[in-house]
Amino acid sequence: MSNLENKLKKIVYTFNNTSREDGYRDIKKLSEKYKKNIKVLNVLSQISQKMGDIDTTLNSLKKILLIENNNIDLLSKIYKLCLIKSSFDEALEYIDTILRIDKGHYESTRDKAYIYFLKNNFNNAKKYIDKISKLKENDFFAYNIKGLIYLKNNILYEAKDYFEQAIEINNKHVDSYNNLGACLLELEKLNEAHKVFKDAYEIDTNNTNTLINLGNVLSLQDNILEAIKIYNKALDLAPNNQEILSNIAICYCRENKEKEAKVYYDKAIKINPYDYKLKYAYCTLQLKLNKFSSSWDLFDSRLLIEKNKVKLNNFELVKNNLFGNLKVNPKNKLLILREQGIGEEILFSSIYQEMIDNFRNIKIEADKRLVSVFNRSFQDDIFVEDGYYSKNSKMSEFDNVIYAGSMIKFFRKRKSDFANRKFLIARNDIIDKYKEKLSDYKKKLKVGISWKSVINIYGNLKSLSVKDFEPLFTSDRLIINLQYGSIENDKEYLSSKNKYLKVFNELDLFNDIEECMGLLKNLDLFITVSNSTAHFAGALGIPTILICPKKSSTYYYWNTNSGSSIWYKNIKVLGVDSSINKTIEQINNIVEKNNEFNFSN
Repeated sequence: MSNLENKLKKIVYTFNNTSREDGYRDIKKLSEKYKKNIKVLNVLSQISQKMGDIDTTLNSLKKILLIENNNIDLLSKIYKLCLIKSSFDEALEYIDTILRIDKGHYESTRDKAYIYFLKNNFNNAKKYIDKISKLKENDFFAYNIKGLIYLKNNILYEAKDYFEQAIEINNKHVDSYNNLGACLLELEKLNEAHKVFKDAYEIDTNNTNTLINLGNVLSLQDNILEAIKIYNKALDLAPNNQEILSNIAICYCRENKEKEAKVYYDKAIKINPYDYKLKYAYCTLQLKLNKFSSSWDLFDSRLLIEKNKVKLNNFELVKNNLFGNLKVNPKNKLLILREQGIGEEILFSSIYQEMIDNFRNIKIEADKRLVSVFNRSFQDDIFVEDGYYSKNSKMSEFDNVIYAGSMIKFFRKRKSDFANRKFLIARNDIIDKYKEKLSDYKKKLKVGISWKSVINIYGNLKSLSVKDFEPLFTSDRLIINLQYGSIENDKEYLSSKNKYLKVFNELDLFNDIEECMGLLKNLDLFITVSNSTAHFAGALGIPTILICPKKSSTYYYWNTNSGSSIWYKNIKVLGVDSSINKTIEQINNIVEKNNEFNFSN
């Protein structure tokens, strides 16, 4: 055995048995002396890969390739490392070299299809999927890629079918299970997704992606502590994985465990300072704890979360005014943009009067359904329909452009700044119209109900069934439907309760906001989940009981721990600790003990 071989053997032994760091240092030092030695470069590539040093691994393999330029195994290793680095074009170059050597090389053809998918080049992806199918009949990978293409294009049921076919062909392919689970989540089928991810876990208990997915679905199911356990298993496999650290921090935020959340928050942010989803989660925890000075510094993170950023047509207009960079002279001409979602638009309108008083030269864009409401409630020459300025060539006349929520830091610096006030005004003629419509029920307590939020999967987590409210249906009460959106699935049940329940079928509660507000003003009590109508009730000063069925529905503006909302003092907040039946029983007790409701705190 040569002297060099002895040195390599010693380095490998040191790395495996004594000190990985020493072994890695020694092989790098040796490679500087033997720059073109294949044996040295091979050991360097193996050790550097185990150390997670992809760049050194790649460089050493490329040096070997200069000597063994037609080695398909070597070319495969290189392009796969390029994939890990997301260097897709470079990976394609090495794959094309393989295919020039062997036109029928299955693995590189397969991975070429996958790379084109990752590049969103779906036509080329499909082209190479067809080639895979010719090389290998009933190929599970081809079905899996087809599923991914459909999933990416939000054609969900077709995607689901392809993933299921892939699993039918190869029931041990973990990626197909994970992709199917992701598809089921998009279809809002949480329980089915949970089962699929558990199946994937049983196949491979050490698959990091599976563990992350399983943790995610447990979190969505509000099983936060179990989700944390699963995430920690994933963390054992990948101690510096920013996504896992971030997810654990977010879970602790939802549990209102500030100290634990901060440990993982600091680790994750150190790895990725631009994790705005995590920053926003930590911000909302601070808000729940009434730590406003530290909260508002992070609040603009909501605008940079990728899924939100897509929706924000005006982001380019405001990006230079974020995170404390906004400097507003009271004399400046200021354009305020509406928040995304009508609920939060109402929430932040609580500062509109203060903004108008402090910034005299101001215009505010609003959802078209709210312009008349805001003009009446605040000042009628201030509000214009969303896009009136921001989507036209009228921007140069403004000194500052900012979203309403980014102005909050100027007006809500401490708990005492949240005054106990209603701030929206309903139309008197509409109030009187519904007073007349309800005149036959003067002796009955008028209780409005709303049981669901209609936004995607997170809406489902906030929602109840109308049947959950049945114990409230008594002869001394008139229950009034205030659920917007489609109630087709509930019509039969609602009709069976018409003795107790009033439904204004002619009223579009989603679009006819003025009508909805007039009806709300005729209520003695409103019982709801977290949705936009809850915000209207809060802003109108209607006595309201708000039910948060899961921790997922305890947003920063509702606090089940205190049983109140700092934003709306007329709202009493109830969590569901054991069962919804017990919560409804609690509400019944509140109703029976009160002739007049006053939840102000």
